[in-house]
Amino acid sequence: MLSEMAKTLLEFLKLAPRFLTALGFAAGLLLFSNEHFLNRIGLAEFVQKYRFVLGLTLVISVALLAVHVTLFVLRGVRRWWTRRGIDRRVIARLHNLTEDEKQILRYYLVKDTRANMLRVENGVVQELASEGIIYRSASMGNMLEGFAHNISDLAWDYLHLHPELLDGTTNLYHTDKRVRLR
Repeated sequence: MLSEMAKTLLEFLKLAPRFLTALGFAAGLLLFSNEHFLNRIGLAEFVQKYRFVLGLTLVISVALLAVHVTLFVLRGVRRWWTRRGIDRRVIARLHNLTEDEKQILRYYLVKDTRANMLRVENGVVQELASEGIIYRSASMGNMLEGFAHNISDLAWDYLHLHPELLDGTTNLYHTDKRVRLR
């Protein structure tokens, strides 16, 4: 009997928020409705007999819903904080680029494109990818030209606002895409 009640309670705790809201609303409606309404719907005796259970259902539903809402908000804040930290790290990294990294990133701005063909065995490409500045956008490629790498939205926007970050000792840009002759 006790294990059955514990099992029922555990199943109640697993209910989705929409069910908790509906259950809490129904319990609150029954608890706070006037006698005339309860007599009309035939639940006056039920409410009198099980008032304690309805009250407990209302309190537990509201508490669980409050916990769910709080956790939802905290997860959102944590995602925002994490994203903010990543964005700050990427921006700081864009202010400390090597000449080879600038050449790769110049290609995106000079060609006004979000994609570049780069070899994955290139250490500079791997560094930019590990920093979240570019990312490999296709799993299909070849060993001569490499794979398609896109620039992240943050890096794209930031470099358009601050193109001077790509000023360096050269004015070259880098791609591994081969020119095909017809």
